[in-house]
Amino acid sequence: MTSFSTLVRSFDVKPTLRALPRGYRSACWSPPASLGAAHKEAIYGALREVSTLAFGADMTPYWRDRSRDGFLDRISRFYFIHSADDRIVGWTGYHRLKLAGRACLYLDSTGVLPELQNTGIMTGLFSQFLAWEMLRSGPWGVYVSMRTENPVVYQSFYKVAGERNTHPCLTASVPPRVQEMGRQLSVWLKQSDKFEPSSLRVKGAYDNLDALYGELPTCDDENINRYFREHLRPVDAFLVLAKLSGPSTLLSIARRRLGAVLKKRHSRQGESRKKAA
Repeated sequence: MTSFSTLVRSFDVKPTLRALPRGYRSACWSPPASLGAAHKEAIYGALREVSTLAFGADMTPYWRDRSRDGFLDRISRFYFIHSADDRIVGWTGYHRLKLAGRACLYLDSTGVLPELQNTGIMTGLFSQFLAWEMLRSGPWGVYVSMRTENPVVYQSFYKVAGERNTHPCLTASVPPRVQEMGRQLSVWLKQSDKFEPSSLRVKGAYDNLDALYGELPTCDDENINRYFREHLRPVDAFLVLAKLSGPSTLLSIARRRLGAVLKKRHSRQGESRKKAA
């Protein structure tokens, strides 16, 4: 696979780079529509490669359709994640939308290589931009949404927003406003004919693929894993919507970021002590 530095060397618009946990970095284009056509095509090529490795399924048809639909021309922010040894290991991006009168960030196609799932790298990136978007949105807060069949992604929402503010909720029905937000989002996604408001399920969301994952990931909460197994087929997905608002959510995000920094510092201090000994 093409290295990150080789990929972007000739780009007419350089990304903004930021540090992530475990020595990884994010590279952001905001918006990627400003890139030249050849450079967008290079990004699509890299996305085909890394997403095929991440999902264990051929993602060529998926990215062919997304490129024809102008994915990089429509998305507000796009990120690659790369490692210290210059490998592209993940990607994500989001659109800023208004749904039922509320600000909403729709997280578009997202993934990391299998060995990096549940390591906090993607959560670290989410924490960076969610804190900024919450401050930007003001007192009303912001909803975050994503179409996913991955319990790991759902758990990331759940940990930041809490059970009561994450839908579908494992133990409660979907409120009418959130159902309407989901309905409007399904129209925007051109999948309204497949959407079930009461469950936030999109039946056949990935019917242009045999299945999005070769083997469905699992998180460390068996209740979440069971909920996904019981309600989704391999080509189905949920439209997950989570409300982020108030100082408690910002504090939760800040605590996670601080915890990652302290853990990294503690690790370095331990290595220094070993060398000194």
